[in-house]
Amino acid sequence: MLFDGERALETVRRLTVDVGCRFAGTDNERRAAELLRDLLVEYGYADARLDPFPIDLWQVADERLEVDGLGELPCEGLLGSEDAPQGVSGPLVYVEGGEECNLGEHCRGAILLVVAELGRKIEAIRRWDPAGVVVLETTPHLNPRRHNIGHEARRRFGALPAVRVRHDVAERLLRCRGRRATLALRSWHTEAQAFNVIADLPGSTHPDEIVVVCGHMDSTYDGPGTLDNAAGTAVVWELARVFRRLGSRRTLRFVAFSGEEQGLRGSIHYAKRLRRDDQRAKKDKDFVPSGGRTELDRHRLVVNVDVQGALLATNGAWITGHPDLGAAVRLLAAESGPFFTVHEACYSSDNAPLSDAGVPAVSFGRAGPNNFYGHTDGDAFELCSAEGLQASGRFVQEFLRRYVTEPRMLPFPREIPDEHRRHVQNYFKERFMLRLDEGVED
Repeated sequence: MLFDGERALETVRRLTVDVGCRFAGTDNERRAAELLRDLLVEYGYADARLDPFPIDLWQVADERLEVDGLGELPCEGLLGSEDAPQGVSGPLVYVEGGEECNLGEHCRGAILLVVAELGRKIEAIRRWDPAGVVVLETTPHLNPRRHNIGHEARRRFGALPAVRVRHDVAERLLRCRGRRATLALRSWHTEAQAFNVIADLPGSTHPDEIVVVCGHMDSTYDGPGTLDNAAGTAVVWELARVFRRLGSRRTLRFVAFSGEEQGLRGSIHYAKRLRRDDQRAKKDKDFVPSGGRTELDRHRLVVNVDVQGALLATNGAWITGHPDLGAAVRLLAAESGPFFTVHEACYSSDNAPLSDAGVPAVSFGRAGPNNFYGHTDGDAFELCSAEGLQASGRFVQEFLRRYVTEPRMLPFPREIPDEHRRHVQNYFKERFMLRLDEGVED
């Protein structure tokens, strides 16, 4: 039985056209989660379930940017920005990437033009007390990405009124430096609930060995999220249908994570729960170190599928684990195609929290020109193809069959080289200002 690209494409259509935007914590995200759960039940997974977790939900009601001599210009409010319903005003000042060497007294009371994601730069920018920030889109012909300022950055450093503008608007603003601008923003925050979707295919001979096969099903705030990552989720769900019939020696856990676009929220929730339960079990006086195995110990490998479906693209695999993982991808690609470029690096997706907890991972993705539409309303269903889905899907199916579902012994050791471990830890430190081993007892 083989992976069917047309079936996968229909799942993509249902997620992106029937449901649409699937921002974690919204009604649409729950609709998508229920749709995916119901598909698993249809495939024969009686244990298919929703795994709820809390999430900070920021939404924008309206935004406005006006510049003397230009009038009102189109913009998108950044999620997590400070409210400014009455508007803030000041001269336009360009500070390039917002580095400290570009900041100073000239920023006080100004509307800063910044070519960068804000993140931890908020700390240095706020020291100079600007009135607001305009983030400049650097990719031509795209609507601005309505990125989140970042939960950790906001909690640690505070926020500012901030919007983002298209590249063509950015060029006009740069020609108007020094002119007075007014920025207004109205948004709201709620503590919402988001959902991972999970189902297990128990192993026939090694049920205590768990291999997670996953992709994230959520999208950004106002985009359909087709290639990133309804397509990756559809690949995982088609694999769930195929292996439900083929079976597996070891347990396959199929997961559609949510909240990836808001900082890997769903996979962090999943990994932290495993770590918390692991620590509690190993503190118990009845735990047997030589033979006892927690659920975290039983997790042997993560196979993550993110950014898929484009026909005009090339394949990549990102490895966090033993060199044999990368060698296996290279060998299979050389034998049967398609070609894969193998990277020994931490892929920025839901593989990372589990790798931080000690579980090796391989992430499969496709890179091409249509990826530039990612995180915008341009990431539309029309970019996805059954042929693109099938090429990746059949490769991952064969990878799983050869190395996971049929071998008598899993060929990859459960270990992560020190260099990879440091890379993962630094990824969370620099991008999210997090250490995932902190607070697991909460």
